[in-house]
This record gives sequence, C-alpha cells and structure tokens, in this order.
Amino acid sequence: MGRIFSITGNFMQYGQWSEPDPSFSGKIVVNEEDEFYGICEELYRSSMSDINRTRYIAGAFAKNNRNGWQGIAFYKMSNDPVQAPLMYFTPDLTNSESGTWAALSIFGYFQEQGRSKIIVKEEAYSKEVEDNIKAEYDALNKDINGNNELLEQIHCCKDMIIHAR
Repeated sequence: MGRIFSITGNFMQYGQWSEPDPSFSGKIVVNEEDEFYGICEELYRSSMSDINRTRYIAGAFAKNNRNGWQGIAFYKMSNDPVQAPLMYFTPDLTNSESGTWAALSIFGYFQEQGRSKIIVKEEAYSKEVEDNIKAEYDALNKDINGNNELLEQIHCCKDMIIHAR
C-alpha cells in the first residue's frame, strides 16, 4: 500500500512565473522507500499537442544534509516524441519556492532553466485512487525520449536532495 499525494507546481521562464499558478497539477503514489510515480496535467496555455498535456512523473523524497528538511526531485516525462524530459528539484519543501527546473539537453544532461515551486499534500489513501493513478501512469511510452533510462535513475533524484547545498 502506497501513500497518495496531490502535487502542484509552477515554473519561471524568461524571468516570469507561468500563468496560471499552479501551471501543473496531479497525483502521485509514494512507496515505503519514498520513491514515487504519478501523472499530472499541464494547465498553462501554449501551442503544445494534446498528448503533451498529460505528463508522467517519477522521483523521490529525501531529507537534505544541509538542514535535514525533506525535499523532492522528479522527472517529468511526455509521450510526445518532441518534448524533452524535464527535471524538478526542490531541496526544502518548507520553502516551496526554493526549487529549480531543468530540461534535458541534446548533450544528455539536464540544463537548468529557472526557478520552480512545488507543493505536495498527502491525501487519504484509497486503493481505487492508487489503481487509477497506476493505470494512467502505465500509459507512459518508455521507449522514447530516454524515459526508460530516467526511470532507472530514480536514485539520482534522492542523491540530489541529500547532497543539496
């Protein structure tokens, strides 16, 4: 049995916070190792394809060594083959605006794009909700955009949080 959280977030691009705030909203299932998977919907206006509106997220929670507070890091993936994966990193969830977001570059590393804010709230557990999240998440195409490789590197999310400065 996992725990269920709602997750919302926003990102800054070109010095401006995206509108609306939050710019994405979703649900995640967290296991006993504080690793999670889930889905979210992009809420901001853009010319993105309909398939790109649904994003698949996978990552982890951990306590950072800087002050011992819990942080979050996760990959945001898409089934749109032209949408590069993103990474969100917030070392201290008590300061929701302490995060950054990055896009996967053509050189194979995440390049920071700007600030981000992430808010997570635990919800009452429901097997039905967990099953629904899993069913939606299972639609992720792991064969494109390096998605499968990212899913094999969830430990990197934990390492980033633990070693945050």
